[in-house]
Amino acid sequence: MNSAALTTAPSRTLNRWWYVATGFLTLLFGTTVVNVLFNVLGKPMTAEFGWERSVISNGLSVETIMVGISIVALGILIDRHGPRIPSALMAAIFGTGLILMSVVPNNQAIFYLICILIGAGAGAVNPIAHSTVVSAWFSDRRGTALGILMAGLGACGVLMPYLANWMLDLLGWRGAFAVIGVLCTAIPVLVYTFVTRMPPEHDAERLTARANGRTAGESLLTLARQSRQFWLLSIAIFLVSSATFGLMSQVVPMSTDKGIEQGTAVTILSILSLSSLGARLLTGYLLDHFFAPFVASGIFVACGGGVYLLIAADSVVPLILGAILVGWGLGAEGDVAAYMTSRYFPKHSYGRVLGFVYFLYAMGSAFGIFLLGQLYSATGSYTAGIVPIIGMVVAAIALLLCMGAYRYTLDHESVEAAPGHSNPAAAATADR
Repeated sequence: MNSAALTTAPSRTLNRWWYVATGFLTLLFGTTVVNVLFNVLGKPMTAEFGWERSVISNGLSVETIMVGISIVALGILIDRHGPRIPSALMAAIFGTGLILMSVVPNNQAIFYLICILIGAGAGAVNPIAHSTVVSAWFSDRRGTALGILMAGLGACGVLMPYLANWMLDLLGWRGAFAVIGVLCTAIPVLVYTFVTRMPPEHDAERLTARANGRTAGESLLTLARQSRQFWLLSIAIFLVSSATFGLMSQVVPMSTDKGIEQGTAVTILSILSLSSLGARLLTGYLLDHFFAPFVASGIFVACGGGVYLLIAADSVVPLILGAILVGWGLGAEGDVAAYMTSRYFPKHSYGRVLGFVYFLYAMGSAFGIFLLGQLYSATGSYTAGIVPIIGMVVAAIALLLCMGAYRYTLDHESVEAAPGHSNPAAAATADR
C-alpha cells in the first residue's frame, strides 16, 4: 500500500486529527473513571453498607478481569467488522453499569454483578479501538498522535477525582455514580457512532478478506506460536501494569492511613494522574525519535524509584514525588503497547494483538490490586509490597530490552523486505 495515501488522505468529512481529538474525549470519560470512582466513593459506600474495604477492592479486581476479556473480544471484532458498531454497543453497556451502581442495594452479590457488567463494556472505553484507528491513519507522527490520544486517560485521572469529590459533596456517592455514568454513556457512544472511521483502503482490504471467507492478518494463535515479541511485550506490560495500577488503586487509602487528610490524598492521586498525562505526551514524542524499548526502559527505571517512595514515605513531599514517578510509568505503558504493536505485528492483526496485550494489561491491574489488598489484610500496611512490585518493574525492563529490531516500518511494510533496517537503531529511524 502507498504510505502517502495513509499519511495525507483525509476521510470524506474529517481531518485525521479529529480521530485523535475525539478519541481523547472518549478516554476522558473512559475506563480510568472506574478506578477513580472506587477510590473516591469507596469509603462512603462501605461506611453506609458496613462492608470491609476489601469488598470494594475485590469488586475492582472483578471489573478489571472483565475489562481484559472485553478488550480481547473487541480486538477480534474490530479486525473483523471495524471499530464503530462493536465499540458503540460496548460503550453503552459500560455507562449503563455505572448508572446502575447508583442504585445498588446493600447486597454484595449484586454489587459484584454490576462490576462484571461495567467490565464487560469497558473494552470500548479503553484505548484499543481508537489506537487502531489512529495507527491506521498516521504513518508520520504516529507516536505523537498516540500520545495525545492516550493523554485522555491521564486527563481523566486528573479531572475525575475532583469531579467525583464535588459530586460526592453535592449529591452523595449515589448521585455521583449516576451523573458520571450518564456522561460515560453518552459521550463515547456519540463519538463511535458519528465520528470513528478507518481509512478506506484499510476497510477495503478487510472486506475483501471477508468476501473470500477469511480474516485479514495473522491469527493470535499463529503469532503466539511464531513470535517471541508477542510474549515479551505482553508479559512486560502485565508486570508494569501490576505495579502501577496496583498502587494507583490504593493511593487514597494508603495516604490517609499515614495520617494524610482526605483532600490531600485526592490531590496526590490527581498528581499521579497528571504526571501520567504529561508522560503520555512526552512518550509519544520520544517514540517518534528513539527506539521504543529504550524509551520505555528509561521511564520504567524512574517508576521503580517512585514505587519505593509511594509505599515507604509518610510525608506529603516524598509521596508527591513518588506519585510523579509512578505516573511516568503509568503514562508510558499504554503508549508503548500501542506503538510497539504497530511496529512488531501485521497491521490487520493490530486489533487482536493489542487486545491481547491490553488483556494482560488489565490482568496485571487486577493482580496488582489483589496483591496489595491481600498484603494489607495480612500485615496491616502496604510496606511488604515494595520488593515484589519493584521486582516486577525490573523484570519488565529486561523483557523489553530483549524485543530486538522492529519488524514493520511505519508504512506497515515488512522490515525484511525493506533495505536499511539491519539493526534496531536503523529500524527506529529509517521511516523518518
